[in-house]
Amino acid sequence: MNYTLIYSDIKNLRIEIKRDGSLVAYAPRGMSRREVDAFVNEKSDWIEKHRIPRKTGSEALDSVYLFGREYPVVSGGAFRFDSVSFQIPEGLTPAEQVAGVKELYRRIGKPYMADKLRFWADRMNLPCPKDPKITGAKTRWGSCGGKGKNSICFSLLLIAAPERCIDYVTVHELSHTVYFNHGDDFWALVEKYVPDRKNLKKVLEDYGRKLTSQGFYN
Repeated sequence: MNYTLIYSDIKNLRIEIKRDGSLVAYAPRGMSRREVDAFVNEKSDWIEKHRIPRKTGSEALDSVYLFGREYPVVSGGAFRFDSVSFQIPEGLTPAEQVAGVKELYRRIGKPYMADKLRFWADRMNLPCPKDPKITGAKTRWGSCGGKGKNSICFSLLLIAAPERCIDYVTVHELSHTVYFNHGDDFWALVEKYVPDRKNLKKVLEDYGRKLTSQGFYN
């Protein structure tokens, strides 16, 4: 079974299925590749059960998620959202539909996430980075440029999730402008503003699965 192996300062071996269906194994430093292979093979049934099948490319979109709500798709006219439904031009392939919705997500998300960043930077009493970049990232909801840069990016698909999840990702990335790892101090800062972050992470994983099933990670 193909997977990416990452060694880090952890105590226990673990595996993670990414939203695009790829598999990553995180192993303690010094553990042999043979031990990791054995662990992954042992978990093969679980892995296959939890991987989300990719769309075949033959299924048209019948709904689109935005801020945690599912809206119907209406055929005809240019790509747009009218607060009730998503309008998608007729005659497009499923891949073209997804591409168009992604661009619509980008247009909606850019000003929205800039406002979110300013709101949370002010509430956390942190310098506000410049307006965030909205990217097509497939493995992360957000990222921070790190020490001295503080350049924050958000996946254009983030706005499919509920607002509270968006708040969590925003606070997470702003906290990285103070702490450049995932140590105890970092999580203490995140949980000061988002005490339910573990539950929200699970909600985000669920939306990742929904978007995968719709073809947004192909």
